[in-house]
Amino acid sequence: MSRKSTEFAGHGFELHPSGALFWPDESLLIVGDLHLEKASSYHASGQFLPPYDTGQTLRRLAAVLAETGASRLLFLGDVFHDGRAWSRMSDGDKGLLFDILTPVDSIWVEGNHDQSFVPPGHSAVMEIEIAGIVLRHIMDEADGRPEISAHYHPAAVIHHRGSRVRRPCFVRAAGRLIMPAFGVLTGGLDCRDDALAALRGRDTQLFLLGKDDVFAPPAGLAADSRRSRRR
Repeated sequence: MSRKSTEFAGHGFELHPSGALFWPDESLLIVGDLHLEKASSYHASGQFLPPYDTGQTLRRLAAVLAETGASRLLFLGDVFHDGRAWSRMSDGDKGLLFDILTPVDSIWVEGNHDQSFVPPGHSAVMEIEIAGIVLRHIMDEADGRPEISAHYHPAAVIHHRGSRVRRPCFVRAAGRLIMPAFGVLTGGLDCRDDALAALRGRDTQLFLLGKDDVFAPPAGLAADSRRSRRR
């Protein structure tokens, strides 16, 4: 797969079509919003979704780690869909997760869905600062430090030659970079929603995820204030 290179806060990053962010100088792969066991969370209410999202997401993660060669892995919150997700995970998926974690140093940032839960043998932090960039689950508009965050599952709608395309996206603005959701069973918030108003500006750049590449449409498309809701 092709990766799009970009600069943020004086550092070089690679944007992966999976929604992962690779920081070569730190040998660090960053992923957010895996929402493992989201499908199984619906079963209690009588809704059935095929229970394959966790395995698919973890296999995707293993592939991106192998492709980038990252020696460090940072989870940017909401790894699990809820605080009971671990108890619903199959032994096979738990084993796959531990196989992923064994060869890398992992950092776990708390999200709002996983309720501070991390697998046995690990611990979580609310945020972490690396090389002058703070990484947290939800952006803090009051913090002036360069920031990478997740949580909003940003998506963009692009109209081109009569076609309408909606894709998950990275959003890079002055001092902020928000990542798309990495999980295979996640919705998206239109990046023009008022919840992301802090990211609007002349220099805002969207990076849309394609099947095998990342595309940067013309800047300024995040300026529309039309509202939509996250699913």
